[in-house]
Amino acid sequence: MHCNNPKSGVVLATVARGPDACQILTRAQVGQDAPQRTVLGLLTENGQYRRTCGQGITTIRCFSGSENAFPPAGKKALPDCRVQEPPKQGFDIYMEELEQGNGDSCSGREGMAFEDVYEVDTSTLKSDLHFLLDFDTASPMLVDSLLHSQPEDTSDLDTDVINVTEYAEEIHQYLREAEIRHRPKAHYMRKQPDITEGMRTILVDWLVEVGEEYKLRAETLYLAVNFLDRFLSCMSVLRGKLQLVGTAAILLASKYEEIYPPEVDEFVYITDDTYTKRQLLRMEHLLLKVLAFDLMVPTTNQFLLQYLRRQGVCIRTENLAKYVAELSLLEADPFLKYLPSLIAAAAFCLANYTVNKHFWPETLAAFTGYSLSEIVPCLSELHKAFLGIPHRPQQAIREKYKASKYLHVSLMEPPAVLPLQ
Repeated sequence: MHCNNPKSGVVLATVARGPDACQILTRAQVGQDAPQRTVLGLLTENGQYRRTCGQGITTIRCFSGSENAFPPAGKKALPDCRVQEPPKQGFDIYMEELEQGNGDSCSGREGMAFEDVYEVDTSTLKSDLHFLLDFDTASPMLVDSLLHSQPEDTSDLDTDVINVTEYAEEIHQYLREAEIRHRPKAHYMRKQPDITEGMRTILVDWLVEVGEEYKLRAETLYLAVNFLDRFLSCMSVLRGKLQLVGTAAILLASKYEEIYPPEVDEFVYITDDTYTKRQLLRMEHLLLKVLAFDLMVPTTNQFLLQYLRRQGVCIRTENLAKYVAELSLLEADPFLKYLPSLIAAAAFCLANYTVNKHFWPETLAAFTGYSLSEIVPCLSELHKAFLGIPHRPQQAIREKYKASKYLHVSLMEPPAVLPLQ
């Protein structure tokens, strides 16, 4: 008996133990070339980015039994950033000493031992939805998207819960106060002994690809990067475990933000099985401890959606503002020194000027309390990122916004100069 994959043209022989299990076959056993998994460039001393193809035997995986797992058809393997180094005990992650009087958000525990982190076994958890609908392989994510999905061109402004007109000013004031309490350290990378800015950029670029693969919300990506930066502000991490921290961050953000987050096994798979499920769950627990379980944080995306609702703009300006705001995630320096509300204001100004030749409307100046002169330093940095993105090796955000649902805004020509003087 065989298990057929019509999209790839591969025939998988089943194991005798049951009809739902598919045996893993190597390329040589299949007898034809199977698609290789793309892996992320290695994190090297200088953090240089390079994408290579996976080496060794390619395997073909067939998932079954997990109601939240994607079926194998059409599944795209995502890159990993593994680093070849001798095996070590634990995770080689060390707690930084907490600075007195620091407003940064880190857990108050010092010298946290990784062995104290409890393992959480979710393998036995089942969803009632699976039994009620009696789907063999369809995940609730797919069921939800089929039955209740909105059109692709539906704006986030129509669905975001923070954009309630009657309470807009109170919500904005609360977010402005909260963003100060949840800031990562602006220059934390200087204290990291084994990772660099370039490695973080590679990781964030990969997280964008993960978000696109699983159709995660934009807010999930922003939360994941916030969790990552706050964690690295307090902990020293070796490069071999950096992707593990990033994967745990987007796993945690997905659980917080998504209706049906991908299963833990899915996140293990997208790292090319570089880490085990047990390692990922333990890292998730450590991440929660360091963040003191404080996950409800304001992001640039939240502020930008507020501004876009407050000052109505065309859909092209809206998408361009989202694009340039997302570019700020790639660089910890200089953007971590700016508050998310200020980055959102700069993104609005840059998009508005690119499309409409206007910067900062009076309505938003009154609503936010930011004058254009206060926005200019961040706006200049964001403009540099906008100009330089076509020449960067990290292209995931640019490729994302080339899609028709975003009106191909990443292909727009940025203004050569901004008349800010």
